[in-house]
Amino acid sequence: MNEDKGKKAIYRVLYNKEDRTWQIKKDGAKRVISSYPTKDEALKRVKELSESKDLNYIVHKKDGKFQKKK
Repeated sequence: MNEDKGKKAIYRVLYNKEDRTWQIKKDGAKRVISSYPTKDEALKRVKELSESKDLNYIVHKKDGKFQKKK
């Protein structure tokens, strides 16, 4: 059964302090979709993903605080 029926998943761009990389994850997923050395690269990719899958994304700052939602 799909518990989130009618609710779209959301991508998140997060900074991983241990790896020093920017990562893209989907809400509720355990695995990272992809990781990048710069925030700009991660943002470019999450925009492509969100458009192709018709999903929104949330960007976090390096300290983990919320930055913006699209």
